[in-house]
Amino acid sequence: MREDLFAEAQRLRAERRPFALATVVAAYQPASGTPGARALVLPDGTLQGWIGGHCAGPTVQRQGLEALRDGSARLVVLSPTVKTPGESKDGVVRLPMLCAGQGELHVFIEPFLPRAELVVIGDSPVARALARLGAVLDFEVWACDPAADMEAFPDADRIVPDLSALSALLSPRSLVVIATIGDYDEEAARAALASRAGYVGLVASKRRFAAVEAALTLLDIPAERRALLTRPKGLPGAALVPAEIAFSALAELIEVRRRLRGLHDDAPAPARLEATDPICGMTVDIATARYTSERDGQTYYFCCAGCKTTFDAS
Repeated sequence: MREDLFAEAQRLRAERRPFALATVVAAYQPASGTPGARALVLPDGTLQGWIGGHCAGPTVQRQGLEALRDGSARLVVLSPTVKTPGESKDGVVRLPMLCAGQGELHVFIEPFLPRAELVVIGDSPVARALARLGAVLDFEVWACDPAADMEAFPDADRIVPDLSALSALLSPRSLVVIATIGDYDEEAARAALASRAGYVGLVASKRRFAAVEAALTLLDIPAERRALLTRPKGLPGAALVPAEIAFSALAELIEVRRRLRGLHDDAPAPARLEATDPICGMTVDIATARYTSERDGQTYYFCCAGCKTTFDAS
């Protein structure tokens, strides 16, 4: 089971698909989970593996989705001593253990997200400096230019030879920086804005940037996409040499990457209808609930057979 789970995690990483890995790091009986138990949480809410019983599973699922949304790892403590749900401090989320067993579980949840793509268009000294510094800052670096090769861009993860091939490859996690420096600025901006890229920056003087903006208004590009084009402001003061220009632009891109953290291409998880188990107070997913009872025209949902039996007996 463990090997299968790790193989699945490796496959997801190879396909650049996000997931969260949940691992039980401590268990105090009578909790059903055991240290080392693991599960994967996918963006659609699917839970692969086993982390514990009906009390732990839905909680880990929700916290895994939160980790994917904000890109942050957390230690989830499920304990009967916690009275206020959702107490969170310094990466520790404390939640009440509501099931009758009253054991305690500590589950570490770590999101695995594809690296943000820094897509550098151009073969200028600024473009080469952007690729070099972007690799140091742990971006996945793409270089796009007819003259681009691994000799010119040794730090690039991918070389894309032309703009027509580039647009279809970009995603909302792609940060495009056009560093063509007057060579084919308009064509590069058009290709980037026609894609799904989440950020499009043009390294240019204010006058040149205004000229490119004006040219784009004549093209068949939606206004909301044209508004995405920006001139990286970066650090204050004039940057004159290519490395300084690249460094200044990347200062802004680091902040953009933080804002995009947790963003992924998978379809968002569908809205989940939930109910509260009237016996133990556990949150139950209505669509997958195995135990239900009808009373006075109302349906009640339970986390386990024991809660349903107790309710029916009352």
